[in-house]
Parts: sequence; structure tokens; C-alpha cells
Amino acid sequence: MNKCIIQLWEESERGWGVRPDGCSLHLNKEVRDFYIDGMYLNRSNLSVPNEYDRPIGIPISCLISDGLFENLSQIGTIRLFEMEKNNLIKMGEIVY
Repeated sequence: MNKCIIQLWEESERGWGVRPDGCSLHLNKEVRDFYIDGMYLNRSNLSVPNEYDRPIGIPISCLISDGLFENLSQIGTIRLFEMEKNNLIKMGEIVY
């Protein structure tokens, strides 16, 4: 198992409300901050879109399997849908 950062996400959609939107895995806090800054850089419009996602809570240290860490170390950030996140947690690939 290898240490990394997990950031939880939620999605807001006009008319539907708010729902969990998976997570992102990051090599470290600096990579996470860069990723989130990049997400918000594309949102310079002052109006609220009909649908958007946002990080919730603070970044959390977690442990991930060697195989998942190998993929993460090659690209720096992995974004997972809610179902993928839940499946990896159930399989013990992500522990936090």
C-alpha cells in the first residue's frame, strides 16, 4: 500500500440537486492544489452553470494498492466516478 491524497467531489445540477461525484487521487497536496486550480481556471464565467462539480471537504491522506499507485505515479491525478471509488474501497484498493 502507498500513501496518496484523496479529494471527494460532489455535483450540483439545476432541478436535480446535489449528489456525490466520486473522488480524485493525487500524488501529494501540491498536485491536488494544481489540479483544482486548473478546474477553476476554466470557470471564469460569472454565471452559475446548470451543472458543475466541486471538491467537498479537505484533502485526506489515504493508502492505495501498488497497482493503482503505479498508474497514479505516471499521471499525477486519477479522477474516479462514485461507483469506481466505492468499488475500489470495497475491494481494499483504497483505504482511508
